[in-house]
Amino acid sequence: MRGMLQRAPRGQSSVELALSLIVFVTVVMFGIHFAEVGYLSLKVHEAAVSPLWDSTALRVHRMREQRGAIGDFSTFPAIAPAVMANANARYVDFDGRSSTPGSRTQVTQVFTRLNELRVRCDREDKIEFDVPRSQKPALLAPRQGDWPQAPPGQDVGDSEDSVLDGVYENMGGITCAAEAHIEGLPSLPTTFLEGRTGFFEEKHSVRLDMRVCAAGQAVGGRCQGRYGILLGDFGFADREVSGQCPLRPEQPNEPCAENRAFYEAALNVFDKNGRAAGHSASDFAEYFVGYSPIDENGFFMSYRGEEDDYIEQSTPPGESQDELDRPRNTGGVEHKPTALRRQSNVCFLGIRGC
Repeated sequence: MRGMLQRAPRGQSSVELALSLIVFVTVVMFGIHFAEVGYLSLKVHEAAVSPLWDSTALRVHRMREQRGAIGDFSTFPAIAPAVMANANARYVDFDGRSSTPGSRTQVTQVFTRLNELRVRCDREDKIEFDVPRSQKPALLAPRQGDWPQAPPGQDVGDSEDSVLDGVYENMGGITCAAEAHIEGLPSLPTTFLEGRTGFFEEKHSVRLDMRVCAAGQAVGGRCQGRYGILLGDFGFADREVSGQCPLRPEQPNEPCAENRAFYEAALNVFDKNGRAAGHSASDFAEYFVGYSPIDENGFFMSYRGEEDDYIEQSTPPGESQDELDRPRNTGGVEHKPTALRRQSNVCFLGIRGC
């Protein structure tokens, strides 16, 4: 009876294993292939973005000791060609971690190959910002029942004027793009148990052969997408704009010899703002005190660095200590004008007959 219950083996497990392996191996192969495509595409993206960050380390703006043309942007047009050449040289082997490129010009994986990398960088004026623009400040004349307005004949400038014209300009930025050729290798079968009588109804694979772009997809075989960055710096790190500039109240509008470029830049902005727009403060001081200590339309600028003991540990309190404190604060001449004071009870706020 026991022998009659035994059945001959039919190999069911082997059949299931064979069928499962057909599907499993196919899924694994395409999983590896798609992962390689994604990984290699990131290399193209990296090659396009790297020169943009490199461009932020290059000189954009330099200041000159010329009152009429302080801002010097002559180095800007060379930025895009410089970073493009550097990126093409560094990423020719698809590895930008070393400044010395390797000998290979392609990356070959199990089922995918990437080659023919090209990086393009150009100046782009569409990437822009606008400097602050406004009219010059004006001495407003009151009008009965209306808002004040500038007196006739006073120059208030144009609304498109900027106090930064000639000092700092909008130069735009640069854009970079990268593309490469990617292809599937013969190691990935294009046919496998397919067709009407096959196990798979759909075609196994199509040999990959296309352009891969750093941004977007290729249109007509050419990559159109680009990455951009806005450039601009004031460049105060140069030696010619970091020198000492002591305050000299007795000599307004006199450039300091050690920091002429920075002085001229600040003076340019001060001039285009209309300076003090009049002498009302001086007139007020002279009327009530009898003396105006400075010319309010004069230009004074001071810059003292740490190397000149500008940061004080303690400041002597009180007006009586100004003579001791002033040389350390400003580096100026030890001189303080004596005010010609008048009796404060002669008049009250300028009302005559008080």
